[in-house]
Amino acid sequence: MSDSAWRRALAGEFAAGYRDRPGVRAVLLSGSVARGLADRYSDIELLVVWADPPGDAARQDAVAAGGGKLLTAYEYDDENAEWSDDVLHSGVEIQVSHRTAAAVDQWITEVTAGFDPDLTKQDLIALIRAGVPLTGAALIERWRRQTEDYPAPLGDAMIRAHLDFRSAWQRRKLLDRQDLIPLYADLVDTARNVVLVLLGLNRTYFPHLGFKWIPALAADLAEAPPALADRLAAFFTAAPAEAVRTADALIEETLELVAARRPAVGAAEALAGVRQTRPVWAERPPRFGS
Repeated sequence: MSDSAWRRALAGEFAAGYRDRPGVRAVLLSGSVARGLADRYSDIELLVVWADPPGDAARQDAVAAGGGKLLTAYEYDDENAEWSDDVLHSGVEIQVSHRTAAAVDQWITEVTAGFDPDLTKQDLIALIRAGVPLTGAALIERWRRQTEDYPAPLGDAMIRAHLDFRSAWQRRKLLDRQDLIPLYADLVDTARNVVLVLLGLNRTYFPHLGFKWIPALAADLAEAPPALADRLAAFFTAAPAEAVRTADALIEETLELVAARRPAVGAAEALAGVRQTRPVWAERPPRFGS
């Protein structure tokens, strides 16, 4: 049995503790297990949707009824609009996210009608679209229909929000100085922004706040520079000089592609900024003074 398959079976057993519980509207298996990408390190992630905010007792009772052991029950997180639990079942960690149906409805409206490019909200939409309903399939299907069309203005907002690329000159300076910590910090930022800009261009919801599953994601992007996943990986696996050359080229190709497809979003201006350079003084200083 595959790593995903047995975790799905375990998730179904544990989710029985939420079925038919008053106030529970849906239980959704999410994450790598739902996507069939689990490996030996994977935990199990569940989204539990409630009609009203769940009480502590209801959360604890559901965990016990499902055969799990509650490790930590977190208070409401306003930024993520959720309560969460860390649970252990048969030695496997299960992360449970609790949300109200009204909060999910609000976030979906803000993204699809208000064109809010917030990554946390898109992450929720992506997990709903890719998840496996364990109960409440009708509600999950309604949300999937609502998010079927990724609005073009949302894509434009995503692109504009992530056009923050440093110039090639700045990366060359860090490389020549062997300032490797700020250099690799820039490469991380560059990799993230390339992915986010291309998601906006392809009108694809951001799938994971931890930027997981990049090879699978890159393979699904119709509009992208060639060998995207391999080139992003080279940022961190190649020697620093090669990583910088790869980053410079990938930024240029990404911005050129976006400028050609969505000329109004500012990619051409960002490209001009990336190409800006400054003098590098070798042996002779500039002439100055009288």
